Amino acid sequence: MFIHSLSVEVGPVPAEESCAQVGQPDYEAQSRLECAVYIRQLKRVFGNPDPLTLTFERRGFPHDLGRYHEVVAIMTAAGADLFDEAKVPTSWDPIARAELTWLLLQARWREQVVSGLVEMADVPAFFCSSMIPDFPDHPASVWWAMGFTPLPSGPAISVH
Repeated sequence: MFIHSLSVEVGPVPAEESCAQVGQPDYEAQSRLECAVYIRQLKRVFGNPDPLTLTFERRGFPHDLGRYHEVVAIMTAAGADLFDEAKVPTSWDPIARAELTWLLLQARWREQVVSGLVEMADVPAFFCSSMIPDFPDHPASVWWAMGFTPLPSGPAISVH
């Protein structure tokens, strides 16, 4: 059975954020990471919809300097009822910022291991996973992404 679908390009990252530029030496890798984080954010914004109804994917398009990539919303008629362009985020949320920070630091650890500057045993376990950790929707989540555990600086109040 053929299901009709509609596709809407929503950009490689939120509209007010900077992104990897076609032609940069690390464009492919950086674009792949940015689009993956943006897709995760879009899924959160739209309530983790059923992928058969509304899904987001990274697609490549021709450009004078090579291929560029964007995130595309793909939806059926039922998905079109869920998708609202006004809800498409214009900036990264705290979770996405934490994910981007974690991915950047994980890549730096990987580079140091590959170059022989650091032994794999010295890499914090937090950065050894291939899965992006689940970060809280809180501005302090970027600290978690850097491997820090936020602690109160003054007297702590416990709630029982």
